Amino acid sequence: MPSAETNDDLERSVAAPRGVFARVQAVYESLGPQERKLADLLLREPDVAVRLSTRELASRINVSDATVVRCSQSLGYDGFKALKLALARESSPSTWLVREAVDQRDGALAVAKKVFSSDMQAISDTLAVLDEESLERAVDAILAAPRVEFYGVGSSVPVAMDAYYRIVRLGLPATVVTDPHMQAISAAHLPPGSLAFAVSHTGRSFETRAAMQRARQAGATVLLLTSYRNTKLGQLADIQIVTATPESTLRPEALSCRIAHLAVVDALSVAVALRSADSARDALLKDDEIIAEREIAP
Repeated sequence: MPSAETNDDLERSVAAPRGVFARVQAVYESLGPQERKLADLLLREPDVAVRLSTRELASRINVSDATVVRCSQSLGYDGFKALKLALARESSPSTWLVREAVDQRDGALAVAKKVFSSDMQAISDTLAVLDEESLERAVDAILAAPRVEFYGVGSSVPVAMDAYYRIVRLGLPATVVTDPHMQAISAAHLPPGSLAFAVSHTGRSFETRAAMQRARQAGATVLLLTSYRNTKLGQLADIQIVTATPESTLRPEALSCRIAHLAVVDALSVAVALRSADSARDALLKDDEIIAEREIAP
């Protein structure tokens, strides 16, 4: 007969992080074939997973008990018991599965509602998976760096540009480089202790990886903002912030990906401003004066 759950076990389970579906999306590509069997079941039949024991679930998907435990830990839980409790608490899991089920019969407003719902869910899911320690380390690194340099290619360029605008407006030394070749060159000349802030949705961009490698060689701290865990770029990062941005066939690298990234950038800039309140306020007032000089009078 299984032993009774201890108070410590219960406390750890109740305290387990939420956002199961978001976590599955973030780590799915890095899971092995056996672990993906559990991930697929969680996405397809979450109600089944909640009802089964570790052994019953392992038997159902034809994997070992250890695989179920290992996959649960890959998702950030102590074990399958903690994962099940988080899954049971997950609000409206079916919404995660169907919120973007657009088809050709949908009118423009119906499509807008589904797309907007997906974008809002991306922020909600991201909040569920954000790592507090990584955010704190990112704020510390931005404030301590003699220079912050932002990199991004393709759809990540707007995020890198927005991050640059926000940080430079706080009066901090920052640059942004979006030319793929110049990213690596500029990174190679970073002063030691600088922060290389890279944005890559997939975590597989060749150009961004080259810049991150050069930045590390120059003695810079490397921060990566991405949508997936356990990627090649993630291995190069000293600090990694992972968002949750499920895609669909019709919306690969959808705007929801960038919305989640922009929300993180917004949060980081506010946290940085709060930590440097006096200097940030002076810088923002000066910026407002400059902008006012360039506005057309009514």
